[in-house]
Amino acid sequence: MRLSVVIPVHNRARLTARCLEAVLADRLPHELIVVDDASSDSTAELLASYGEAIRTVRLERNEGFARASNRGAALASGEAIVFLNNDTEPHPGWLAALAAHAEAHPAAAVVGARLLYPTGAVQHAGVAIGQDGYPHNLYTGFPPDHPAVARSRQLQAVTGACMLVRREAFEAAGGFDTGFLNSLEDVDLCLRIGEAGGEVHYCAEAIVTHLESASRGRRDRFEQSLALYRARWRQRARRDDLALYAEDGLIEAEYAGSYPLRLEIAPELAIVADRERPLERLLESYAGQVAELSAEVVRLTVAFGSRARGVGTEETPVPGNGVVGADDGLDHDAFLREAARLEAGVAALQQQLEAAGAPTPAADDFTASPNLGYRLMVEQLRAAVAAAVPAGARILVVSRGDRELVELEGLDCQHFPQDPAGHYAGFHPRDGGEAVTQLEALREDGAEYLVFPATASWWLEHYGELAEYLGGCERSDGGACTIFRLAASPSGVGERAGAVGDER
Repeated sequence: MRLSVVIPVHNRARLTARCLEAVLADRLPHELIVVDDASSDSTAELLASYGEAIRTVRLERNEGFARASNRGAALASGEAIVFLNNDTEPHPGWLAALAAHAEAHPAAAVVGARLLYPTGAVQHAGVAIGQDGYPHNLYTGFPPDHPAVARSRQLQAVTGACMLVRREAFEAAGGFDTGFLNSLEDVDLCLRIGEAGGEVHYCAEAIVTHLESASRGRRDRFEQSLALYRARWRQRARRDDLALYAEDGLIEAEYAGSYPLRLEIAPELAIVADRERPLERLLESYAGQVAELSAEVVRLTVAFGSRARGVGTEETPVPGNGVVGADDGLDHDAFLREAARLEAGVAALQQQLEAAGAPTPAADDFTASPNLGYRLMVEQLRAAVAAAVPAGARILVVSRGDRELVELEGLDCQHFPQDPAGHYAGFHPRDGGEAVTQLEALREDGAEYLVFPATASWWLEHYGELAEYLGGCERSDGGACTIFRLAASPSGVGERAGAVGDER
């Protein structure tokens, strides 16, 4: 099989030199084509120094991975084209392994390699489509010799950082879709070739070290690519990650006479984060309550012992009068109600002491703790949203990943900010502009409401651009939260969109 290696480059001449040396050391490619995508550093001089060992084409304007790769493929003469990032260092024998796999599997139109981080950990062992509908590199972070990583197989997609594509399949698919900008064009190509009947394979024997995204910026243009993938593939691509994990023995199910199933999950694959089971939620709530209430008991004891007569007496009773577990055993809902009642009672005592100015040995007044009352706030938020937002609406809740804030019955509720998979992003936006950009993308994807819990009210002061963006949206204010009804279109921001809850 005659092979053409195509390497698109944009600056980072040092990385390109290391990549070229590794490729040329194998002496296998019948031709090596480097597409200089308008580099502004010493790349041109570097490429010229290789003389006839490589074929070079220069683009005068930076076109991105898809266009540069298509341009190189148009010049290639091989039966198969191997696309390779310039931020890679192929290991000896990598290209021969790709070619051997392709020849041994004639139906394989695309063959990808095992990619490693410089640390030696796995970066890519193929691509799986997750239960969220988005592509994910398989086994990122696994040891490089893990049995699941060392297994060549047929998949739906592989990464374009190192990808062999048969010319016939590449041309029939029309090459890389230039609507993608340095992200997801490789997955899109694999899925289109797969729909046309070509197979996509992962070859574990071809090993390449990859400095992921070191050579080409991705974050600035990722949203455009993600939107295109979402519209084209999220509902169509087969969600195969769980099947692959089971195939590799990383998830096993034991079927008893009745549910629930017994699942065994390999620790290197996942941790158990299911907090919906009653006993687990009970223990989680109990541990938090014990820690918080114990601290408050100490503070309240000191305060009462000094001068707090009249607080918590018949004139100012403590709410509630129940005992946890008296009749409910380990009933989850009953426990949470009791925990909330106790918390509310201690919070009320705090507020009364603070108002009375009860002295303590260390201070002249008593300040209520900000740690209590959170669970009550969550319940109040749920009630406020239920009263203001129509059933079935899609809402975003500003949070730090708290599941309870997005467990709103009858609503399609998600965290904000969030990652491409819809999970909590793990960090706040850098500035107001970034917050608006993320919110606008989610609004275009169908989000209708944005909820700020009382604990996140500072956002509207800190992120000025976001507050201005929301200034034209109808809002509903309550003690536990503020709800914005997002405008129907960008041009609609600043116009009246109808009162929150009018659709009920």
